[in-house]
Amino acid sequence: MNKKKVLLPVLLLALGVGGFAALKASRPAQRVVAPKEPVWRVRVVVVELAARSPVTSLNGRVESPEQTRAAAPGVGRVLRVHVREGEAVVSGQPLLELDARDFQPKVEQARGEVDELEAAIASEELRHKADLDQLAQERKLLDFAAADVARFEQLRRENFYSQSAVEQSRQNLARQQITLRGRELAIADHQARLAQLRARLSKARANLDQAQLALARSRVTASFAGYVAKVEVAVGDQVNSGQSLITLYPAAGLEVRAKLPATRQDEFLAAMRRGERLKATAVVAGETLEFRLARSAAAADARGLDAFFVARRASAQLRVGELVSLQVARAPVADAVAVPYAALFGGRQVYRVEGGRIKALDVAVLGDAGGESGQTGARLLVKSPSLKQGEVLLATHLPNAVSGLKVEVVK
Repeated sequence: MNKKKVLLPVLLLALGVGGFAALKASRPAQRVVAPKEPVWRVRVVVVELAARSPVTSLNGRVESPEQTRAAAPGVGRVLRVHVREGEAVVSGQPLLELDARDFQPKVEQARGEVDELEAAIASEELRHKADLDQLAQERKLLDFAAADVARFEQLRRENFYSQSAVEQSRQNLARQQITLRGRELAIADHQARLAQLRARLSKARANLDQAQLALARSRVTASFAGYVAKVEVAVGDQVNSGQSLITLYPAAGLEVRAKLPATRQDEFLAAMRRGERLKATAVVAGETLEFRLARSAAAADARGLDAFFVARRASAQLRVGELVSLQVARAPVADAVAVPYAALFGGRQVYRVEGGRIKALDVAVLGDAGGESGQTGARLLVKSPSLKQGEVLLATHLPNAVSGLKVEVVK
């Protein structure tokens, strides 16, 4: 009985092992599959060597070098405001008026001073003429008085006249000498008095001109066609001399101040020294506007150097203070190739497609290609001496692109 208990498990184990061996021996033979190399379906671009202008994008702000700020010519009160901020105006259009009653009395006062001094000068001229006419008479009277003294002294010696009569004649002579000297002094001092009066007249006329100018400037008009940038006062406001009233800028001659990238700054400056006026475009409110590089700033800061791009024509869409994105076309570069952004790997490589495989090629990135005719989508300009006309470059951005990768071109 004990032997049966021991043999039974051994028998079952032997049957199991035998069954497993029989199943393993009877299984079908597996076929060996050779590994297959993956093929990536890609798009390509054909190399077309040509002289192309790289495009640099710059962000700038619209400014006006001729923006005008009208200030109060004196203390006064605002009488009328004819325009509002943002309005378009034409040359000569009234913008704002101060109360003329604050300025007209000063004009009349200054004019009165001018009239008074002109009359004083005329009186001085007449007085001088009279002095010249009377000078000869005064000299004759002096001669008569001297002759009387000589005659009375002779008669006194002959006892025909008293000593008192002689003294009286001498007194008459002294008074006549004083009168003559006073007349001569008045004639000699004429030019000094006249110069003093004329100086006062010049000052009075300057005050009159200033008062008249203040009166004229109390009525502010547009000196050119443009836009009202800011109105800083309202009807009834009391303003002081020099206080800002209204700001105006012309519609023409607007320019964009943009910061030149440090990597391209020398290139832009060299182009300006050669007399080249680089062109730029910007889309503002759906309208494409053209600009040209006019000049650079005289001083730079830590962020770089400012450049000024002038609008070639006036546009109602362009306003001072607006932010604008400029597309600046730089000098053409020979043998440049336009490729999609997806064709650039690592910022400096493209892949040439040869015999169904790709091969890495280092290139120099020149910048954006801009809107070339017949091209769609954003494109880059690259250059390399190894690029040949008509060869094919990878245009699909593969995350695992390496030289030797097998590809299939999608037509």
